[in-house]
Amino acid sequence: MAHSFDEKRFGLALGLTKGIGMLALGVLATYFGWGVEVVYLLGTVYSGYEPTLLGSFMGAGWAVADGFICGALFAWFYNRV
Repeated sequence: MAHSFDEKRFGLALGLTKGIGMLALGVLATYFGWGVEVVYLLGTVYSGYEPTLLGSFMGAGWAVADGFICGALFAWFYNRV
């Protein structure tokens, strides 16, 4: 029996996972100075992502949107192949 992914659920799962990771990285960079260079590098892709509390939430928002789109596209392609 062939298995398939629900595009919306897979996209949401990937988006939330990516968003939580970006938020955690931003908060760690803000309060502990860990991964500051990575946050600045990712800030070149995600506008507003910087090692501040507001920047952490902005990066998390971008990551949720990006992860949802990539996850939904992956599931769509997977189901077609």
